[in-house]
Amino acid sequence: MRTLLLVEFDDERSARIVEQMLRERFGLSSSVLRAPLPEVRTRGCQLDAEDLLSEVCRLRLANDKDVALGLTNQDTFVPELNFVFGLASADSRCAVVSTSRLRHTDASIYSARVLKESMHELGHTQGLRHCPNPFCVMHFSNSLEDTDRKSYEFCTICATKVRPSG
Repeated sequence: MRTLLLVEFDDERSARIVEQMLRERFGLSSSVLRAPLPEVRTRGCQLDAEDLLSEVCRLRLANDKDVALGLTNQDTFVPELNFVFGLASADSRCAVVSTSRLRHTDASIYSARVLKESMHELGHTQGLRHCPNPFCVMHFSNSLEDTDRKSYEFCTICATKVRPSG
């Protein structure tokens, strides 16, 4: 069975929200690692998502896992965008999700957002691209409204491209 490393950076504790669903959807066994936030480039109060992604990839290799997802409560950016909910690399099979902008006073809404963005980024690690279906988890989220509208499931087309491994 393929393995998933969930990395909780800083004081983030969202792995418990996503671990079971990610194991089931992607057919992975999982483990959680708490890690200090690495030194990364910043822009104002935001962290460079590409630098965080590099650290997730380093930890994936150091822990000999097949796929890795990092979670942080810090706001993140990439140079061409004001912010990103997450970032992934299919080649490196690594992803990172920022929960900073996903917060909500209703814990169930917050959990759904974290799950959707985690599923989305892990979908990218499996080679999936953005989907035009606004209800598919692989649809690009440019706002919280986009995230809230979409499902945490893959549409029929995307689901055929992601199969759990045994």
